[in-house]
Amino acid sequence: MPGEFTSCGLPFFRNYYVGGPSSVRGFEANSIGPFYQYSDGYRQPIGGSFKTVGTFELYFPTLFDNRGTRLSAFFDYGNVYTSPDNWEAKTLRLSAGVALQWQSPMGPISISWAAPLQYERHDEIERLQFTFGGSF
Repeated sequence: MPGEFTSCGLPFFRNYYVGGPSSVRGFEANSIGPFYQYSDGYRQPIGGSFKTVGTFELYFPTLFDNRGTRLSAFFDYGNVYTSPDNWEAKTLRLSAGVALQWQSPMGPISISWAAPLQYERHDEIERLQFTFGGSF
């Protein structure tokens, strides 16, 4: 619950976190899910023990006759809950956008632009995201 510190029974480093280029693009990393609201306005994500996340991605034919580059359109969804009992479909965050992945000589590079479709007032939006490294 926003503003309440409720433990899900796990140490904070074992909790799940959602948001960012590796889960729900269009939101800041680890910003979706339960959080603790401090009196000075700072929000501390506390994560949860139950995570729902998914992606539908459509890859287009290669660009510029370069096998190391690909363009895609995506639809991401997800959220984190303190327990499976708290899961509700209407609380899932949704985003859609486009991404460009390039297998550069120094490693994979990905740039994505996403528009959040379903979000809460307190969610931290980050439409343009850039990653270097990771799987391609």
